[in-house]
Amino acid sequence: MTVSRFFLDGFHDEEAYNELKDSPVFPLVRELEFKYGLKVLRKIESRFQRDSGWQLVHKNGIAVCRVSTSMEGGKDRNQLEYCYRSPFYKKERGSSNDDRETIRSIKVSSLMATLSRHGVVPTMESLALNSIAESSRARRIMQEELGNSDKRNTLSPDEVHGLLLTAFNKSSSSGSTAIVDLNKCQELLDKYEEADRLMQIKQQEVNRMFNNPFYLIGVDVSGDYLIGKYKLIGEDPNAYEAVEDFKRYRSYEDVPELIPVMTMIKVAYEGKSNRAGVIPLMDSYDENLDAVFFYRSNPTYYERAWMVTPC
Repeated sequence: MTVSRFFLDGFHDEEAYNELKDSPVFPLVRELEFKYGLKVLRKIESRFQRDSGWQLVHKNGIAVCRVSTSMEGGKDRNQLEYCYRSPFYKKERGSSNDDRETIRSIKVSSLMATLSRHGVVPTMESLALNSIAESSRARRIMQEELGNSDKRNTLSPDEVHGLLLTAFNKSSSSGSTAIVDLNKCQELLDKYEEADRLMQIKQQEVNRMFNNPFYLIGVDVSGDYLIGKYKLIGEDPNAYEAVEDFKRYRSYEDVPELIPVMTMIKVAYEGKSNRAGVIPLMDSYDENLDAVFFYRSNPTYYERAWMVTPC
């Protein structure tokens, strides 16, 4: 067997492989690679046993699960057991969230049967689609930060009534004269005209960013970069075409085209303490860098800080 068969492309490690093949968890890793094509990213060490183990990913680099063993299996809790832990499936019962996320068995075959029966392992395509869908948040953030184009007004009901009477050349049923403040109306008209102009600009800018190929870049807690190229197609705001599918890199410097913009981002946000790699943890569009930053939570192996920038 070769190292490359079990490890993610670009993350081959002879020393780690030798440790893995001598580990009691290796039979489970071997079966997961054979049936689901999962690859080893690296070994994760933690002072908490529940967080330790071998991190497995799909071949595009998106994390799927962590596998390990313990000596708490069997009725007497003294047998070797295999553990599969993932946030993408939760048992109905468990002593804690960690326990509900973990499937255990003293037999690899039984554990694999449970994974198959309950559809525990998400497909590479489904995880990729979920990640690409994050781009919808980037579009909203960009639209909001390009300016306020709403048409709310501060007219009172009487003023609206007066405008309607004037528009239809009618008099009030009460016989009173409709008073219309033309200066206020002009200000409101100017505001509406500016809102239309701004909305057009916003739409043009969003189309420029997303209807053409753009980089979707995510960084997880490991500091690795998940990078893909996509573009919006048609009128469906959730329909994307893959120009280049996701791939995991150790550094953005492994993608030469990205070095200039990522270097500028690094310099621009070097004083910001909350970052994942060079990506700041914030929901914002930086017009100077032409990049949208966004995130849902602090990065883990399954959650990332994201950015979008044109190719």
